[in-house]
Amino acid sequence: MNSISSLVADIENALGDASGERRHVLLHRVTGLFIDQAPDLNDDHISVFDEVILCLALEIEFAARIELSERLAALTRGPRKTIQNLAYDPEIAVARPVLERSPCLDEADLAQIAQKRPHEFLEALSKRKNLTSTVTDILLERGDSEIVQRIAENNRQALSDFGLRLLAERATGDTRLYRILRGRPDLALRHIGAILEAAKQRARTEMRDLTDEPAILEHALDVGAAAVFFNSGVFELGELSQRSAGSTVLWPAWPTDQKRIAGQIERGEIMEALAGIAYLAEVPRETIEQAFASPHSDSLLFIARAASLEWSVFLALLTAKEGGPLTRSQHDQNLTSFHALSKATAKKVMHFVTSRANALAASGASQSRSKVR
Repeated sequence: MNSISSLVADIENALGDASGERRHVLLHRVTGLFIDQAPDLNDDHISVFDEVILCLALEIEFAARIELSERLAALTRGPRKTIQNLAYDPEIAVARPVLERSPCLDEADLAQIAQKRPHEFLEALSKRKNLTSTVTDILLERGDSEIVQRIAENNRQALSDFGLRLLAERATGDTRLYRILRGRPDLALRHIGAILEAAKQRARTEMRDLTDEPAILEHALDVGAAAVFFNSGVFELGELSQRSAGSTVLWPAWPTDQKRIAGQIERGEIMEALAGIAYLAEVPRETIEQAFASPHSDSLLFIARAASLEWSVFLALLTAKEGGPLTRSQHDQNLTSFHALSKATAKKVMHFVTSRANALAASGASQSRSKVR
């Protein structure tokens, strides 16, 4: 570090009375040398260049700082202190290139800028190829509709459950965002309820003059919203066989209730417990068996809520599914999702999924018979 300090002192002494133009010329040369040599430099070398470039960059004119930001923005191993200084510049013209493109800014820097800076800085951040959920949460809270849509469109931007809920809430009054959300592969099933309600709210406003029968309108909205906006790929149950999709839900051989199901889970009688839950949820037994075998718990959550299971019973089922106690993160996430998803929405979605699976199975069977003939 002494060598770095000495080099910085030498430059300061040499340029103490120099004009801004001469300092700019020297900065341009040093930066060019760094860019040319960057692939072969070790961390200590980069630190030396960083100290020198930053020292020179603090005393140059506005246009020269914009030029420097443009030159450094694309470097994968850049002078971090200098890039950080440019990112925090109060002028967006200086900060924009590194905010949009530099991989040398860490999450803490990006989050602080997103939290404290005005709209122009948020817009620049939203154009980055990759952002962590910590940063996207802030942008979704503080950003305008254009920023929110840009985040939603970029599937490489990480979104937390909180961020996805924010998007679902905003989609209630934003048609374009609503359509974008339907295509996101990370839109978890537990957020479908909010999406369905958004669809219904929009349709209710547009259709309120079509009928004087509220019950008829509500039924049409439930079916229509699910049919148009429900992404079946999220359910991850795979295609039901013709036999299972067309099967009816029968009483188990024993009277079933939540207490009995909880006892079966505790004793390890999982298949018996699943059969009871399938009956309560009014879905084929094969559906819940596939949900239990799925690597994710979203589909199992919908079935559990459709069956009106209590949280303690669902937690026991998840514990059996995971083969042991849930982590704190898994526990908290599932608890939040459990209470966020209403029983009514879960039942509507499960009814839609089962009905469509039956229709597809019937269509497939009809086509098969036609080919045989």
